[in-house]
Amino acid sequence: MRHPSWSLLLPLSLIATSTARAQAPQAPQARLLAALQANRLPLTMSDGRPAGPGWDWLVQEAKNARFTLIGEEHGVAETAQLAAALFSVLRASGYSRCAIELSPPIAQDVEAAARRNGVQGIEQFLATPGIFTFYNMHEEVQFLADVIAAAPKNELVLWGFDREIFSDRYLISKLEPKVPPSARAAFARLKEASTNAQAKNARTGNPDDLFFLAEDPALVTALRAAWPNPDPESDAVMRTIEESLAIEAAERAGGAWPYMQRRAQWGRSNLAALLRTDQGRAASSKILMKFGYNHMIRGANYFNGFDLGTMADEVAALTGDRAFHILVLPGPGSRQATLGGGGFVSVSSDSVDELRAGDQRLTRVLSNANATGHEVIDLRALRPMAMRGLESWNADVVRTVHGYDAVVIWKGGHASSGLK
Repeated sequence: MRHPSWSLLLPLSLIATSTARAQAPQAPQARLLAALQANRLPLTMSDGRPAGPGWDWLVQEAKNARFTLIGEEHGVAETAQLAAALFSVLRASGYSRCAIELSPPIAQDVEAAARRNGVQGIEQFLATPGIFTFYNMHEEVQFLADVIAAAPKNELVLWGFDREIFSDRYLISKLEPKVPPSARAAFARLKEASTNAQAKNARTGNPDDLFFLAEDPALVTALRAAWPNPDPESDAVMRTIEESLAIEAAERAGGAWPYMQRRAQWGRSNLAALLRTDQGRAASSKILMKFGYNHMIRGANYFNGFDLGTMADEVAALTGDRAFHILVLPGPGSRQATLGGGGFVSVSSDSVDELRAGDQRLTRVLSNANATGHEVIDLRALRPMAMRGLESWNADVVRTVHGYDAVVIWKGGHASSGLK
């Protein structure tokens, strides 16, 4: 005869199992997505001036950090305006340096042009034959001019950390008046290579024929060997040309990974140079950085490289400080400027998918389709929900939650307008 307790326990166990199923917790990604949609502060922009609870929170957090890093999806007008306003308000908290995605010599010449004649000075400089940059947009120029205007008159505020892509003729022309007799033959070979690359690119229209994307860094290595003890400006120009060529040569030889590693190392070495410059000051300068979002993230970036964002955190930790990382993305109904047609063109942000993530791209997953305006997300509170087990769902989101402290999402952001 069956034990009577089983006749009681069996239906109870079935009921318990059924109840457990009905009350099963949400999947981890569902909880994280719900928190992402709920944990938001409003931000307004009026005539390029940010305001609202989201802005107030960003300012307070940045004031308390030694480094503030803005990682952007390029070409959005509001992002340039936000960065300019942030640097201006942070000046009183010790921010006196701004690192940008230009090469060191171009950034320095942009600052000189701005100190001569503000926005107009920068635009005139960027219109110089042989110069083209990813800052050739009105809103980006205004950002640069505003930063320089807010900085001390007797200090260099703009620091370029990136390689060069387009402006070989201009940089080479800066060397020409100073070349010593011992280096004239090597310089002539460098200049000839630039001229030939320009002519070939004009014939083919193939970007891979551009000087910096096609030529050998040995051209500059030979010039440096023949030019001992150059003046500081010439030394900076030669190092920039040589390293820019080496970065692209690394890609031609080995693909994307060595390219990204070499480019990241160049940026990190330029940050180290800035930190050495500031040694011995009464107080360490606070630095605002504005780069593409793959460069500004804490830890391994979206391609598993360690870039400027990681270095900033480690440097801050050495002095008991911290870095504040802000991701800025175009959201629903936004447009942005991308390179095309010999300049910049406005495209729908929904058509941009740099990481080829499809519907899992950050601009879609992090955005709130029902947002009534711009929004700021505090990511730090979400980190306990993004520990392990979500990587197979969307590794980019998990990496973002831990690598950035805040996200700014534009509702109906505007494309930056290219210079003519």
